[in-house]
Amino acid sequence: MILMSILFLSSCSENTNKENTDNKVETKEQISVSKSGVDVLSEAIMTDSLNADLYVQRARLNLSEERISQSIKDINSALSIDKKNIDALLVLADIYYALGDENNILLTLNKACEYAPLDSRPIIKLSELSFLQGNFRMASAYVDKALELDKYNPKAYYMKGMIAMSANDTISALNNFMTSRMQQADFVDPLIQLAHIYMAKGDTLAKSFYKEAMAVDPDNYYLIYDYAMYLQENGFPEEALSCYDSLLNIMPDNTDFIYNKGYVYLVYLGDNDEALRCFDKVLQLDPTSVNALFNKGRTFEQMGDFINAKSIYLQILRNNPDYQLAIDAINRISE
Repeated sequence: MILMSILFLSSCSENTNKENTDNKVETKEQISVSKSGVDVLSEAIMTDSLNADLYVQRARLNLSEERISQSIKDINSALSIDKKNIDALLVLADIYYALGDENNILLTLNKACEYAPLDSRPIIKLSELSFLQGNFRMASAYVDKALELDKYNPKAYYMKGMIAMSANDTISALNNFMTSRMQQADFVDPLIQLAHIYMAKGDTLAKSFYKEAMAVDPDNYYLIYDYAMYLQENGFPEEALSCYDSLLNIMPDNTDFIYNKGYVYLVYLGDNDEALRCFDKVLQLDPTSVNALFNKGRTFEQMGDFINAKSIYLQILRNNPDYQLAIDAINRISE
């Protein structure tokens, strides 16, 4: 669901016309939108202030970094220069999505369709919006309309795959994701969905699709985390730890990554010392983490230190008297 929720925000950037307790970037020579991209674009705008596309690029970058008000200002500037700028309207729809304003998303996309009836991109976004609203029939109709305009349309086939998944039609979903992947090799979303399908089938092809996706988008934190979870649950704990270490190099105090490292050490590698170190680190950063505290207890239990384990379980129950896993653990070590 994470990937689906960010789908709407990612779709405008490419032109398609061409917890449980146990676990847990056109114009101007393609200006680069790196961390300093806003400054680069601002300098370009100073020398070419009537270039609507520059404002669109800066708006897109600001939106991706959650600077909504700045993004709105840039889109207003772009549309004041060219009210029929389709890229600007697509970013505006993304802004409304970020604000949860579905009515204005629809109005904006319909306006884009009116201005550019042969452009499939706003139609694809209408399909995405319908999908997110649970209207799969309408989503499918929009996809079919987009494909009438452009048979070479990787996002359309991706949406057909997502719609098929919603109907539990795995074969159709797989075929459409494959088509999307063949049409655009650097489109990461179908690769992730293919990995999920094969993972559910217990097929090691899942790992190949994850690696392909990682090669396309190596800095995608959601993807790295998803891949790490796949690795730890499918017999590759050391590789999972490597993924978590990569994430922690960027976000060293992220408790989810540290916790999952501890879980891998505890459950898959049996390294109690490292598990304790990780759970203690989580509790240092977040003393309210019941999951880390419980698994610290599990680690003591696995070490045969039932006194410390029971003490931790009782500590949990003082604040969470209905915490069934702690109740079960106390019963288990008291037998």
